[in-house]
Amino acid sequence: MKYLAATLLAIALGGPVQAQGVSIAGIDHVGINVPDLTQAEDFFAQTFGCVALTHIGPFQLKDLAAAGPTPRADSVRLAMLRCGAGANIELFEYGNPSGSRAMPRAEDAGASHIAFYTDDVRAGAAYLKARGIKILGEPVTMASGDTEGETWVHFQSPWGAEMELVGYPQGKGYERRGGMKLWSPKAPAR
Repeated sequence: MKYLAATLLAIALGGPVQAQGVSIAGIDHVGINVPDLTQAEDFFAQTFGCVALTHIGPFQLKDLAAAGPTPRADSVRLAMLRCGAGANIELFEYGNPSGSRAMPRAEDAGASHIAFYTDDVRAGAAYLKARGIKILGEPVTMASGDTEGETWVHFQSPWGAEMELVGYPQGKGYERRGGMKLWSPKAPAR
């Protein structure tokens, strides 16, 4: 009942209300593993204007065992990137990794992707393609439903991770109902 009341209040006020659980301000960062930290930093900087603000490591993972479960790799280096008005991206490069280098398929449990907002997905896709980035299909514009007005296209990073360009400069279909809206880098303070 508390959850229902909080949800209804949030919808009425158009903003988040903490009903239960951990009180959060938002998503701080998304972490991804990369085979080459320098290559990944260069890709995000040259393609999206991301800036690497912190670097740590390499750390020997055996020295971090007290901090909790650690991968079976020997070491790790990390960089934290600021990318526009969205969540930060944390890059991990493991030394001598024993894990799989194969990228998960879109339908695999645990598969994920990062979506970068742009007002012009088609121009963004053309730019990526001109830089030799593999575009996975053509941009799709949603014609109806909750995501009406959204255009998106997926692409592969140089190391094979699936990512997305997404844009909805005129908003999305569900927004016409009023009430709470999804967070958007178009208006990060809301």
